[in-house]
Amino acid sequence: MRALIITEKPRVSQRIASVLFPGHAKKKEHGVVYYEFKENGSEIAIASAAGHLFSLAQKKSSWDYPLFDVEWVPIYKVDKSKSYVKKYLKTLSELAAGAEEFYLATDYDIEGEVLGHNVLKYACSPGNREIHRMKFSTLTKDELLRAYKNPLRVDYNLVSAGEARHIMDWYWGINTSRALTKALKKANSFATISAGRVQTPALAILVAREEEISRFKPKKYWELYADLVAEGVKIRAQHAEGRIFSKETAEKIYSSSRVDKAVVEKVGRRVLRRLPPAPFDLGGLQAEAYRCFGYSPKKTQDLAQALYEGGYISYPRTSSQKLPAAIGYRRILKSLAGSREFAPGVGKVLAKDRLRPMQGNKEDPAHPAIYPTGNLPKKLTRESANLYKLVVHRFITLFGDPLEREELTVRCSLGGEPYLFTGVVTLDEGWTALYPYVKFKDLVLPPIEEGQVLRVEGVEMAEKETRPPPRYNQSSLVKELERRGLGTKATRAEIVDTLYRREYVKDNPIRVTEFGHGVIEALRENVPELLSEELTRSFEEKIEAIRAGKIDKDSVLQEAREKLIRIMKEFKEKEEAIGRKLKKALMEKERMKYVVGECPSCGGTLRKIKSRKTGKVFVGCSNYPRCSTSFPLPQNNSVETTNMKCKVCGLPLVRVRFKNRRVLSCIDLNCKSKERPQKA
Repeated sequence: MRALIITEKPRVSQRIASVLFPGHAKKKEHGVVYYEFKENGSEIAIASAAGHLFSLAQKKSSWDYPLFDVEWVPIYKVDKSKSYVKKYLKTLSELAAGAEEFYLATDYDIEGEVLGHNVLKYACSPGNREIHRMKFSTLTKDELLRAYKNPLRVDYNLVSAGEARHIMDWYWGINTSRALTKALKKANSFATISAGRVQTPALAILVAREEEISRFKPKKYWELYADLVAEGVKIRAQHAEGRIFSKETAEKIYSSSRVDKAVVEKVGRRVLRRLPPAPFDLGGLQAEAYRCFGYSPKKTQDLAQALYEGGYISYPRTSSQKLPAAIGYRRILKSLAGSREFAPGVGKVLAKDRLRPMQGNKEDPAHPAIYPTGNLPKKLTRESANLYKLVVHRFITLFGDPLEREELTVRCSLGGEPYLFTGVVTLDEGWTALYPYVKFKDLVLPPIEEGQVLRVEGVEMAEKETRPPPRYNQSSLVKELERRGLGTKATRAEIVDTLYRREYVKDNPIRVTEFGHGVIEALRENVPELLSEELTRSFEEKIEAIRAGKIDKDSVLQEAREKLIRIMKEFKEKEEAIGRKLKKALMEKERMKYVVGECPSCGGTLRKIKSRKTGKVFVGCSNYPRCSTSFPLPQNNSVETTNMKCKVCGLPLVRVRFKNRRVLSCIDLNCKSKERPQKA
């Protein structure tokens, strides 16, 4: 009997071979490493697919749209950079030729199911041979052994759902991108413009926020504060009204409040209990890693995947906030106690009679929430170690007690005007003693009773302005996409990354470029349905229905084709208007590549300029020769403009490469900020 186990990544093949088949042989064919185990007449080969080996492509050569004639082909035919895929296909095909049964051990989700199904169908040609499905959430010995000994059948509903998503994304991406590119060509300009079923609505969300910010008109308001003294302790109280938008009203309150004494009218006490945070799903891990370390969602996802492949954490691309008892809470905690860093927290948790972790509300039919396997890594990069420790500490925290704090709220009167101040004291640290990434500060007040008289040191009337809504950062955009039901747990970080790569957005917090604005404006004014969140969300719901076996793939794809045919017909009718808008945006994009900022001498525009005489690039003023302000630039680096200013001198910042990393640099070589380059 000869079996072939197919994994998604080389590292997973190595892991499965190491933990399930001690004594295996390491083989190499066509430059591809695989593993072979022989025992009692049985032979098992473990080989990797190295990610997606097949991709969608149009059947016939045509640049018209709409286009729906699509087929699966080896990915190197679509992407020339994937030529290495040929050797994996050849190796898998040869190993499959002698196999009598197959084990699919790709990631257990929609992407993994489609990937594995395509490898089997197009590279292995299994025919009527037996196909087993290994399902696991960690690469631990026990779980891999269980998955191997008790395999499932391939979930063809999951395959159909994945195929439907791939095909719809292809329909939307190819047709919309092609239509935009052809519209631009009609305006006698050329650039390949990218659009997508989720990518374009995501960009529209960012544009809407930019427009909200630009429309925002600040309003003045006033807040009143009183500096009080109780038992020698200084206390700041605020008027109970909070923001006051009438200056006249604020001045009346200020006048009434200018007294020497404040009388305590009411003292309220309450105990606040805060439960431990929920287990990490992918979105939660991305948000917390951004808050704690500044990691982008894409970076967190990549680091988590590597930790999973190393056998250190469970499968990260999950939307679950549930941890079943079957994972073995006590076993994992005892293993983690082998680390000096985790031992103190684990000791506190294991002292409990019963282990019951905090659970969240979200569930995922494929995988539990993210948790550490108990395998302690010997060596990790600093960034991987940060993420691993975050996952471990969060897991330990789930078994902690509630945080208990007592809040004291005091209401007092200054000349008849009500003022409030609060104090808070921690009664029981609870889970916060186990989680080093959050700290709550106490504000201890002296003993205060109703009727007590406090000395007034002064009263302040502070003038302030309302502020516009904040721009999204990479983490908050991923959370917003999740809240709106756009994209999937596995694709949202990639969507954000794509917006940057296509130069639709820049910086963090995220700013939309003129080009990004132009694409959205062109679509919104002419074919707004391509920006529809409702349309995108409805198809995501249909994909889930395919997965659940409630509807079939073909009917959903037929509906998608019909909608796109109607939308593309409308697009063609307005091609020229769309093209003009896109051309204007493209010209602005090219112009902004050279704009550095405002000239400090004359208010003109500082631009990147290449000297005709020397060939050197420098920053010069648009008002030359009337203004001769200029700054030198590094010559062997790709210098990118930003819209940021130096915090030290106020001049524009540019991005340059410094010691193999991108840094923000002031254009003034003599600026003191040069003493410590900033990460870009």
